[in-house]
Amino acid sequence: MRILFVTNNYTPYSGGVVSSIDATVNALQSQGHDVAIVTLNFLGTKHQDPDYVKRVICPIRFMYKKNHMALPLKPTQDIIFFAKKYKPDIIHVHHPFLLGVSGSNVARILDVPCVFTYHTMYEQYAHYVPLFGNTAKPIIRSIVKRFCAQVDGIVVPSQAIQRDIRIAGVISPIEIIPSPVRTLFLQTTADIKIRSKNTFFDLILVSRFVKEKNIPFVFEVFKQLPQHVRLTLVGYGTEYQTMQKLAFDILQLPRERAIFIHKPEPEHLRALYQSADLFIFPSQTDTQGLVLAEAMSQGLPVVALDGPGQRDIIRNGENGFIVTGVAEAVRVIQRIMSDSSFHHALKTQAKITAEKYHPLVLIKQLLNFYNLLQSKI
Repeated sequence: MRILFVTNNYTPYSGGVVSSIDATVNALQSQGHDVAIVTLNFLGTKHQDPDYVKRVICPIRFMYKKNHMALPLKPTQDIIFFAKKYKPDIIHVHHPFLLGVSGSNVARILDVPCVFTYHTMYEQYAHYVPLFGNTAKPIIRSIVKRFCAQVDGIVVPSQAIQRDIRIAGVISPIEIIPSPVRTLFLQTTADIKIRSKNTFFDLILVSRFVKEKNIPFVFEVFKQLPQHVRLTLVGYGTEYQTMQKLAFDILQLPRERAIFIHKPEPEHLRALYQSADLFIFPSQTDTQGLVLAEAMSQGLPVVALDGPGQRDIIRNGENGFIVTGVAEAVRVIQRIMSDSSFHHALKTQAKITAEKYHPLVLIKQLLNFYNLLQSKI
């Protein structure tokens, strides 16, 4: 099959969407499928892309809140020029805006199915669109709903997102397919860590440091835990320095037990997972939370604040816990710390859960969905 991915987010960006795209593309290619990616040209001639990545012309490029931004000149023309030569069987778009709209238009022109992956609860990011003030959320909801009605099929990462789309009145076919874990995290042969009574109990959070990720929740939990607990916060984002100031200058957290690590390489990240005892997750806006599956692949149970991305992967008392607030999170973590046998059982089940997120497992489901949509064209 020849599959054309169209995405606004790709390198030099990192994060869940990019990781999901790369893992899916690599798995499809490993099974003999031909996949190309069309995305924005953020860096001009400085990109170091494989042959299957194509960049649309973007005469306007700038930085906004430390992120690369690019505005395309004629995206639909650029995409259709490439697509007519490439002759895709499927066009798979990853955003309902900008290139996603162009990709959908090109699919209609070429009369091939258009699939949309609903990666994000878009209205929760309305604060990035200050121009519209309080009207941003309903405007975004309306745009996304209209886009969902135009595509031939929608991939969602969780049951909660499927339910929200159906409640909004979208009738397009929907398939629940979570984003796969990068194979790097599935290749580990490391044994489950066994703690000594004399060592720290290590909590870890891996996240973008932005408002919607709710990082301060983790600080409130950490403050109420005993002194043999250590917290490692891994990530990047516009609030990375702000969170450090909050932790050390305002909350007076001990620097020797609250450690920040900025955007490590994947191998280093895997090592950080392996050295931890428990993953803590405060976001309530993630549609899946790919880091949950990554953490579990390294034998980490997860304690997470309730949210749509958590409910499909966490099974209370088996591979982690979903909690409703700070006090419950503290009680659960203390219970896990105090019972090494229970902790070990959680870690074992976490690794078993992560196997369901192997790219080769999930692309079978994706290919079946593609074939179903092709049969309807």
